Order: sequence, then C-alpha cells, then structure tokens
Amino acid sequence: MSTHLLSTNRAPSKSTRFRHLALALAIFYLLYNLTTFYSVSLYKLYPSKVHNLATPFDSIIPFIPAMIVPYSWSLILFVASFFLVRTSAQLSLLTYRLILATIFACLVFYFYPARFSFSRPIPDDWTQFGYQFLQLMDKPFNQLPSLHVSYAMLLGVSLWDVVASRKRWISAAYRLLLTGICTLIALSTVLTYQHHLLDMLGGVVLAVTVFILSNRIRNALVIKHLTLGVIGFLLIAIAGFYFANMSMIASKVVGNLAIIIAAYWLISFTMLACAYQQDKPILDTRWFQKSSNGRLTLHTWIKFAPIIIIYNGMSFLGQWYFKVFSKSQKYPLTPYAINGKVKVVASPRLMQTDLSSHLTYWLFGSSSLEWLSPLESNRPAVRYQIIVVDLAAEISTHAHNLRIAANGIMNTTVHYLYLPLLDLQPLNDVLLQDYINLFKQIDALIQSAETQAITANNESWVEGSQVKDSLITLINFHCVMGLSRSIGVQVLYLLYCGTLTVYNYRSWIELHYPHAHLKDAYLPQSLVEAMATYKSVTYSTAS
Repeated sequence: MSTHLLSTNRAPSKSTRFRHLALALAIFYLLYNLTTFYSVSLYKLYPSKVHNLATPFDSIIPFIPAMIVPYSWSLILFVASFFLVRTSAQLSLLTYRLILATIFACLVFYFYPARFSFSRPIPDDWTQFGYQFLQLMDKPFNQLPSLHVSYAMLLGVSLWDVVASRKRWISAAYRLLLTGICTLIALSTVLTYQHHLLDMLGGVVLAVTVFILSNRIRNALVIKHLTLGVIGFLLIAIAGFYFANMSMIASKVVGNLAIIIAAYWLISFTMLACAYQQDKPILDTRWFQKSSNGRLTLHTWIKFAPIIIIYNGMSFLGQWYFKVFSKSQKYPLTPYAINGKVKVVASPRLMQTDLSSHLTYWLFGSSSLEWLSPLESNRPAVRYQIIVVDLAAEISTHAHNLRIAANGIMNTTVHYLYLPLLDLQPLNDVLLQDYINLFKQIDALIQSAETQAITANNESWVEGSQVKDSLITLINFHCVMGLSRSIGVQVLYLLYCGTLTVYNYRSWIELHYPHAHLKDAYLPQSLVEAMATYKSVTYSTAS
C-alpha cells in the first residue's frame, strides 16, 4: 500500500504527461469530428431531426466579438493542465474527467443533435480572423451540452490546488485568476453566438455528473472500456447511417441493423466496465461464466460476444507472438520443475493444432511419442497428471482439447480449475484467500493422485510385481496471450510453495519468462510479500 501511495504522489514524467494529453486529445478529435460529420449530414438530409434549443432569453444576449479571445483559451488551458498538475494521481484524475466528459457529450450529440439557430454577425475588426477560423474548425452543431463549459469547470477544479504557497495571498490570487479564466471561457460560449443558454446548462450538468463518477471509478480500465464502447457505438451507428443513405435498396433495414449492432457493442463494453468497477469480483458469477469443461456458456456469449471475439483474435496473436519470439526454438514454453514430481508452465491459450506437440514436450521433453514404445515389461510405469488452471475469463480454455490430446498417452488424466481474472486486472484485486483456495485445490489433486499411486504400488507389491508406478504432475497456468496473468499467478503459486522468495522472484521471472508483462502495479510487492509468508507446503527447488 505504501508503494502505491508513493507512486501516485510522485510527479509524473514529461513523457507520461504527453501520453495522457495525446490520449485525451485523440479521443476528443475523433469523436467530436465524427458526431459533427453526422449532424451536418443529418441536417442536409433531414433538417427537422436537428433540434433548435433557443429560448426567449437567448434573443436578448448580445454578441461581443472580443469574447473570441477567452473562447480560444479553452484549448490552451486544456493542453496546459496536463503540465500543471503535480502528481500522478492528479494527472490520472484529470485524464479520467476529460475523457468521460468527451464520451458522454458525444453520445448526447448523436442522440440529440442540435444546431445553433441564430445568424452570427461577421465582425469587421481584428476579431474577424478568429471567427473565420472558428467557422472553419467548429461548425454550429454539437451544441448540447457545451463542452467548453464542461471543460472549464473540470479544469478549474482539477487545477485548484496546483499552486501551493505559504503565502496565502499568492494562492488566493492564483485561484481568483483561474476562476476568472474559467468563467470567461464559459460565458464566451453564448457571447460569441456559438451556443445557447440550454447548452451552457447542459455543460454544467455534465461536469457535475463527471465529478461524481470520476471520484468513484476504481481504475483506468473502467474508463478504457467505457471509451471503447462509445467509440465503437458511434463508429458503427454513423457508418450505418452513411451506408443506409447511400443504399438504394433496404436503406431503413441497413440503418436499423447498424443501430442494433452498435447498441449491442455499447452494452457489452459497459457491462465489462462494470465488471472492472466491482471490488474483488472473483466470486461474482454474473460476468464470465464457464461450463465444467471450461467452455464459455451461451449466456456469457450473449452478453459479451464482441469482447469474446476480440479476445479470441488476441489469443491467435499470442500464438504468433510466441512463434516469433522463440525464433529457432520450437518449444519456448519450457516447464519449470519444482521437484522430481511436479512441474509448472505458464502459457497462452493454445490452439488445437499445437496441443499435441506442446503436451509431449512438456511431459517428455520430446516432440514425439515414438521413443515411448515399446515399453519394457520391467520398466516402471509413469502416471501423468495435468492440472489446467484457466485464468482467462474472456475465452474458452484449451483444457477440453488437451484432454483429447492426452488420450493418446497412457495413464494421463487432466483436471480443470478456473479462476476468472480479467485482462490487465491487477492481481491484488483478488483476495489473497481466493488464491490460497485455488492453490489448496491444486495441492489436493496432487496429494490425491499420489495416494492413488501408492495404493496401486502396494497392491502390485502384494501380487509379486517389482515394478512401481511413479507420478508426474504438470500444472499449466494459462491466460489469453501468456504474458501477464498466467505468469503472475504461477509466480504466486511458487511463492506459496516456498520455491520462490521475495528476494529472487524478479530474477526468476527475467530468467524463465523474459517476455513477461508484469509491472509493479500489476503484481504489487505487497501481494508478493503476503503470499511468501503463507507456506502450506514446502517443495525442494530443482537444481
């Protein structure tokens, strides 16, 4: 916890600030221009569907050409704010707020398109160039809510504590200046005849909504999936609108189908964002459910089909990544021997065509079973047990296909365990006890198989056989791409066993999984230390 607090209170680097700024600007320009294109096209085709939000009070508001200056401050303050905030936590919160305001506003722009209804006078003084640029860059659409107003409020609050001085008058002067700038930006939206009063009110409501939500959102993954949901919705819906109006046949069907698909996309990603938002969601069965053999249920497919399809594509990408990463090495996924009886290996979800070769390599260190036969009559029989630990909530496991592949190997059984982790979900989002329960299940399977092997050996000894069976257990932790979840949980298991310690686990990862994506925020030191102190079974580390 202390490490997390230090990281959030540390000043972010310039590259981090630029990265956050680029992300917020990219989302704004993509969605704002997309909804502008839609509104302009809609107005040309169906003018009555674009709303007029003018009230009687708007007619008495004067046009003040000089207010183009504070209107232009919005972009300047937007960019500067990313370099004015002092800590990483402030930078993240600022980014969350601006992105949330953008995506919510653009959804409203799509569902309730509006146009500024007054004719703006053309100034003949020094301000005319500003208005010419405004007319070129910002059409009189995307009215409700006013993002200028929302951004002004969000930036004002986010920058309120930036200047901390022992002299109170300096802090007071800064806040007075900041308040003046933000107020002028908000007022300029109506005094430049760019927005109506209802647009300003909508901007205030949006900003307040964002303030409430941003303080409750747990992490960036929630924002990420909400944003992906809105981007996908707008792209699909507006593309459908465009193609429907180009089509001479069944244009209404095309448009309605696009809306249905877009809504489905948005709902799926919103539910996924809710899953990330939930605290300690591991025992909640509302999200990614699987059958006893590790296949995603029909109910899960109905809820998350777009996400499942995307992650299946990522799974194939993971296979390609390992083939490229290994270069001339055909089998980069080499098991690690905890002792002479138990081996562990972390992997992506493997394709059916690769399972047999991986399985024989994991168990026998060979790509072929030819050397196993014929078996000598007095040669000890080897029983193999495979425990597949599925950590990928978003795709079906390879356990079922692995069981089929194992049918060709004598005395091989496959067990399946499921711990539904979400992609990039920090491993400390799961309760320590949930990991302990999983590892105890693994231990129970190992001990049960060993007991059965001892019983079989005793029976054989009574019957006069001098050949003893031996048991080898392979534990396969797998996720989608084999880069984070599978490796991280395998490390926790080795810490639980006592094979790794808090002092050597990092060097072990670098040696055995140099391709791993395990940042400190994903596998925090506090979780490592907690797991290392919990040792129920001690294994001897293989030399």
